[in-house]
Amino acid sequence: MNENFDFQFDPQNEINMSDSDKRSHKKIFSKICLAFLAYMAISQVLSVVAGLVIGLFAPQLFYSQDFLMLITSVIQYVIAFPILYKLLKSIPKQAPVRTRVGAKRFLKYAAVAMLFMYIGNYISNFLLTWVESLLGRVPENAVNAMLDNTNIFVSLLIVGIVGPIFEELIFRKLFIDRLMPYGDKVAIFLPALIFGLFHGNLYQFFYAFFIGAVFSYIYIKTGEIMYSTLLHIFINIFCGVFPTAIFSMLDYNELIEIISAGALTEEYLNANMLPLSLFLIYSYGMLAMVGIGLIVFWRNARKIQFNKGEIRFPKGSGGDIMFFNVGSIALIMSCILLIAYNTFAL
Repeated sequence: MNENFDFQFDPQNEINMSDSDKRSHKKIFSKICLAFLAYMAISQVLSVVAGLVIGLFAPQLFYSQDFLMLITSVIQYVIAFPILYKLLKSIPKQAPVRTRVGAKRFLKYAAVAMLFMYIGNYISNFLLTWVESLLGRVPENAVNAMLDNTNIFVSLLIVGIVGPIFEELIFRKLFIDRLMPYGDKVAIFLPALIFGLFHGNLYQFFYAFFIGAVFSYIYIKTGEIMYSTLLHIFINIFCGVFPTAIFSMLDYNELIEIISAGALTEEYLNANMLPLSLFLIYSYGMLAMVGIGLIVFWRNARKIQFNKGEIRFPKGSGGDIMFFNVGSIALIMSCILLIAYNTFAL
């Protein structure tokens, strides 16, 4: 994370861009965001239709979370993904320059990703505490509920492996390759923002946004989608599937009550030796990764610089070009409405 690039703004070399060029670039951002909106709409609509059909003709499967997760994945990755690819195909792309990454550097990336995920989780929990005081109830964590009711092997396959592969192709490879001409900052921020919004709930928005930014950075600096994909797989398994498997064997609330009451007995420890051991591995592993990530980021933060793109916006016009267009407004508002519904709906 110590690449050195000149990123100083020269006021004597201010960029000029005609109104016609601004409109052209707005159309590009609009087309990209409309393609992602179509992907989201197709996935959502077909999932609802599939649910209705299953409820009518195979109601016993409607209550199978394993089956519903498989159907949803087929809709997203087999049907909607090729449509997204086709919609984006006409937009010129520019892949980042490929750079080989050693094991040490990859582990640093992993630690920093865990740090940012932890920060995102902290922000989410803070906001959800406020929402709880406002509503008088805790909004349902749909992800945890889904994982709790899904077979561990199905979760491992879909959430741990298949999902990360396609999400990296969608939100990093397809998205960033179309934004590289605009520079690293645009290519990191916008895909990370949309990645967070696409999760559709406050539980995941902030950590998905922060992790998405790290994944985007890794892809831009290495030019290899494999690195961010492997890291995405690791995080989804270690922070999602693995703790769910542990808590299926161990009552976490009971454990906290026992510890708080000072009633931890040898009998309880012997009866729960395996899940307790796994829980300790998970907890200390998480703390170690976050701590290492903090050290790595602290030492390298000032060294992080970004490439300027071939297309540079005039000062103060970047936000207008990227966000004040039909596609960007429609996509972002749709995602915000989805998050609001999942947060505040009864």
